[in-house]
Amino acid sequence: MVTPPVRLSWGEPIEITEALITQLVDILAQARKHTSRGDAAAAEPFWRQLTASDSANKEALEQLVMICLQQGRPDEAVELLQQLVAHYPDETLYCDRLATLFEARGRRADAIECYRRHLDAHPERNNTRYNLAKLLKRHGDMLEALQQYRYCLERNIQQPEEVLSNISIILSGLQRHDEAKQALEEALGHKADYLPALFNLGLLHEEQANWPAALELFQNILTKHSLHPGALSHIAQGSRTTNASDPVVIALQQALKQKAATPLEREELLYALGKTHDDCGRYDQAFDYYQQANSHSRQRCGNYSRQDHENLIDQIIARCNKPWLASIEPVSELPLVFICGMFRSGTTVLEQIVAAHPALTAGGEIDYFQRSMGLFPAAILTATPGDIAAIGRGYLDHLAQHFPVGARVINKRPDNFLALGVLQALFPNARIITTQRQALDNCLSLFFQPLESGQAYANDLLDAAHYYLQQQRLMQHWQHILAKDSLLEVPYQALVNKPRETVEEVLEFLQVEWNEACLSFHTSENRVRTASVHQVRQPLHSNSDGRWNNYHTQLVSLREYLGKQATVDQMST
Repeated sequence: MVTPPVRLSWGEPIEITEALITQLVDILAQARKHTSRGDAAAAEPFWRQLTASDSANKEALEQLVMICLQQGRPDEAVELLQQLVAHYPDETLYCDRLATLFEARGRRADAIECYRRHLDAHPERNNTRYNLAKLLKRHGDMLEALQQYRYCLERNIQQPEEVLSNISIILSGLQRHDEAKQALEEALGHKADYLPALFNLGLLHEEQANWPAALELFQNILTKHSLHPGALSHIAQGSRTTNASDPVVIALQQALKQKAATPLEREELLYALGKTHDDCGRYDQAFDYYQQANSHSRQRCGNYSRQDHENLIDQIIARCNKPWLASIEPVSELPLVFICGMFRSGTTVLEQIVAAHPALTAGGEIDYFQRSMGLFPAAILTATPGDIAAIGRGYLDHLAQHFPVGARVINKRPDNFLALGVLQALFPNARIITTQRQALDNCLSLFFQPLESGQAYANDLLDAAHYYLQQQRLMQHWQHILAKDSLLEVPYQALVNKPRETVEEVLEFLQVEWNEACLSFHTSENRVRTASVHQVRQPLHSNSDGRWNNYHTQLVSLREYLGKQATVDQMST
């Protein structure tokens, strides 16, 4: 057996004797023996002895990091990784692991600083810079992330097509769509068959109302990967299926059987199969696919607690009374625009109608408040008026950074309804529009679309109904305490059945003149990044009004649940 080198780190000189070396070698042997047997509890004391004798013992520190992580002691793992980074500052692996663990522990600033220190010493290390850019992007520091990605390209990073694809995503978020398209085309110049760039370019065309170009790209992907889940799903969502034996349906079913498909891909495929069977009028099969899709989505999103949500609404109502809201200092007199309501209640189509007016700009689902408040909207319960005012000023900075100077931007993030009192306190001249849709149609539409993990209620029809009723309860509170001229409710049924009259009322509320372009909104090239991307490319129609009747037998429990609160007729008003 080869005796491993012993590195000692005592402050005082120590006589290295044969007995000491023998003892350390024996300790190392015991540590390795227990580790090889998977007995971490027995191995840990021996690894600890080695680090007590030699604080820079790489193997011992690495093993202790693993033990701490396996045993749910991440803070100890952080301390050990910090020792590894201190003793071995040139080791990129330790920097990456420490930054990853910092981020997992919610210590984003420490994670960023960890990467920065390593790059200060080793600016040529592109992989570390790439990881820093990804971290910055994940946490909303888009401009800094963009700069770091570009540094990677300047330093000739390997696989530049991947960097350029990430750059395009950031540029799209910054409303710089032409530059985003250019970045994707440059990525394909490096690697013509790079599927992520082909797919993202297809998404960009789809979201900008160029479905023929998007379809061509998705079909191009299928020539290279015939069962690509994303391409198949988007083709299914963007086209109308007339026959359940359509080749796209068959391909979706085959893709679903692939063992390599990820849970998220299976979820996407199941939603697409639900949609294609709904197109064909095969409602029983469609509902079965949607149930399977929601089962996958539930695993991704977790469970929805009705009691917890009721408690949250109670607390928001109690906190957001007139005296407390009056204590928040307004930060702007601008007539900002917010469109909100239940997800799938018509917010996207209303935004596109209004944004067709030359005096208004589509902002999409701006998630500034959701990111800035941490746990949105629970942070309202503990935030001081000063905290709220700072967030409001930050929102103005966000708009200035992402949109043209002077643009009157529409923020159509649906769940802003949870904080309407705060929004009006910050922006007293804001115009707030809420959409309202018939309960059965709204709940069914939620069940038929994959949403973000924060919308766990959408994966169960009765949970969706509960959330719907709680939304109505909170809206009653806002209607009671907010200025009457600042809030307008737009029923979805009125919008699709009486579009001109309804849109006239909306524009009058926003204090802009009538513009005929608002009724031709479907020809606009405004980018749409929600599940309604294809619906808003069509003229207004009432096809989705009363859609729940197609699933009459599957919605018995939902109708009964809602009936305990109000009749279906009352729900539709």
